[in-house]
Amino acid sequence: MSKRMFARAGATLAAIAMTTGVLVAVSAPAQAASLGDVVLSQQSGSVTDTPMLANATSAACPTGFGENASLRIGRPGGEYANIARSLGGGGFDQAPLSFAGDRSFSQALGNVTPANGEWWVIVECYSLTLGRHVDEFRTSIVVNAGTWRVAVAYNTTTALAISPASNTATEGDEVTLSATVAATEAGAPAVAGTVEFRRGASVIGSAPVTGGTATLATTALPAGTFNYTAAFTPANSADFKSSTSAAVSYQIIRRAGGTPPVDVEITADVAPGAFTLAVAAPNTSLTGGTVGGTATGALPAATVTDLRGTGTAWNLTGQLEDFNQGTSTIANSALTWTPNAAKTSGSGAVAAGGSAALGDTRTLCSAVAGTNAGVFTCGADLSLAIPDNVAPGEYTATLTLTLA
Repeated sequence: MSKRMFARAGATLAAIAMTTGVLVAVSAPAQAASLGDVVLSQQSGSVTDTPMLANATSAACPTGFGENASLRIGRPGGEYANIARSLGGGGFDQAPLSFAGDRSFSQALGNVTPANGEWWVIVECYSLTLGRHVDEFRTSIVVNAGTWRVAVAYNTTTALAISPASNTATEGDEVTLSATVAATEAGAPAVAGTVEFRRGASVIGSAPVTGGTATLATTALPAGTFNYTAAFTPANSADFKSSTSAAVSYQIIRRAGGTPPVDVEITADVAPGAFTLAVAAPNTSLTGGTVGGTATGALPAATVTDLRGTGTAWNLTGQLEDFNQGTSTIANSALTWTPNAAKTSGSGAVAAGGSAALGDTRTLCSAVAGTNAGVFTCGADLSLAIPDNVAPGEYTATLTLTLA
């Protein structure tokens, strides 16, 4: 069954008469959007390393904004400081950019140690007549105690040991489960988070990771031979990735004279759940648009709920009509979206579609068979390339989202 919802997208071009002609203007977006990644020669280092980066590269500047380009660093949204000499002389919208670093992170800030938290390394592009482009190339880094690293979570490994080490114990005796958690990359900070100990699919307890180890002691393990595992959940998913240990088989021997077990069969009738699509708002606006320029915005969040229990893959697509204003039209292919997707809850996983022009039906997000269950949020950054020969005004188009 397909689920469809409609969202209106609008881009306003306001005409203001002046003695020298007509100026098309719209208020600038609240925050610059990303044009793509800045590729850094180093993935981590000290804030006092000089230079901070041997080099950094990005794709070419947007057309018409290749007069100058700068490599800068700052808190998300600014203000920013240069960490390399700016590029001048034009032509930087014709080929990828490359910068050679010439100062440390702290020198760029005026010999101030940057505060812990998220920072952005950005590339700004300039036009001789229009100034700075409203968007920028961007890569996020994280500062911690005088060091920085690209904001990519470290991989971890988790190993489980159970004592007594004979792999057997008697019912009622104390058994200790110890999990050792470590980051796989050199130079990673101390691992922080919680380990959940499981007997099969049943959770028997949890413990925090301290000094790389989490420990749980219990006298309540039932008689029988079971597989035990330890699952690590990081305190901050931006710092570390989750990991689960290999299963360890352990036997609890029934104590002599104990009462034999009695089996009770329990039956549960489970009905299929929802398969729905909801959109946070029925419309959105693109801002910053000028004739011959670009208008940007964001798609209202779309929520997909798949609790069918069938394991069937699904795909959320969008189809856009042309933008219209009176007799003037902007083709649907002028709007490009860059999707994003995240899991809200559940056991499944969601993948964002690729960045694409909406001249045809495009995928916003999807889930493959077997890992499709849960609640997911999908969105997209929107960018409308406005032709240089259209009349100013308010253009609208309908985007049809279909879940199937």
